[in-house]
Amino acid sequence: MSHNHSHHNHDHSHDHGHSHHAEIANDSRALKIAMACTSSIFIAQVVGGFFSHSLALLSDAGHMLADVGALVIAFLALRFYARSQTDTEKLRRYTFGFRRIEVLAALVNGVVLLGICSFLMYEAVERFFRPQEVLSLEMIVVATIGLIANGISALVLYKSHHISTRSAYLHVMTDLLSSVAVIIGGVLIYYTHQSWIDSLLSFGISLFIIKSAWRLVRSSGIVLMDTAPDEGSKDDIEKALFEIDGVVSVHDIHIWQISPGENTISAHIVVPSDSHHDGILHEIRTMLEMKFLLVHSTIQIESQNYSDEQHCDSCQLQEKKGSKTV
Repeated sequence: MSHNHSHHNHDHSHDHGHSHHAEIANDSRALKIAMACTSSIFIAQVVGGFFSHSLALLSDAGHMLADVGALVIAFLALRFYARSQTDTEKLRRYTFGFRRIEVLAALVNGVVLLGICSFLMYEAVERFFRPQEVLSLEMIVVATIGLIANGISALVLYKSHHISTRSAYLHVMTDLLSSVAVIIGGVLIYYTHQSWIDSLLSFGISLFIIKSAWRLVRSSGIVLMDTAPDEGSKDDIEKALFEIDGVVSVHDIHIWQISPGENTISAHIVVPSDSHHDGILHEIRTMLEMKFLLVHSTIQIESQNYSDEQHCDSCQLQEKKGSKTV
């Protein structure tokens, strides 16, 4: 009876693993298609922007560049995740995985976008007061091709399973709306012959991208600086730990982010020498996970006698250092 149950679990696990690998393969294929479409339209919009003298198209190309960066980050995250599931021997040194690669790539992407969009905003102000003729028909055609390409990318990414791929889908959807704005601007220029509309549109799109890029740089910097996450302050966590029966004192609390949404904590917990350590440890980890979303935790349990001894040793060491100084 037990043999059959075990065999059933093995089959179920095998089927689940096969299904998981299929999901990764599908998401990877969708990202490749989206990257090909977005990269092609980025090049087309840069060329079309210079040819038609449209800053709005160049700004939308900047938005496309942001999407290319987001798609590349999502693709790398997926590839490294798949690799971490199979090639464990070569990845032994990377005990936290490759989450920081996503963060580094996002930081570089954000900094590049800030530079490009700042230049485009400067140019938009210049052209607003010194308008140049904009070839509105060419502008509309290129923006429409961009809209179609974004639509294809959105469709292939719509049924994605991995979180980074879903994030890329949202980026593509915002760029789709940006392309619609450029088309509307082109139509207005065609009928009104007012070239300053292009400058105004370019300024608005660039401002929108700068806000997004700054959030990207800021959030990436926070993670790379090992800053504590927003979910619960150190004081809140310390207070919650003291509410657990058996916790005498807490020290050396460190909370940081491995990547956005993946937080970890380490702490030393002092408990009575005659207490049931395993029970207290289980209660602490459950509380940290449920209340503060801290799934990864390294908790060192110290008996009160050991903590007192360490404190005495530390005091003696400080006294010796003080006497040497005098």
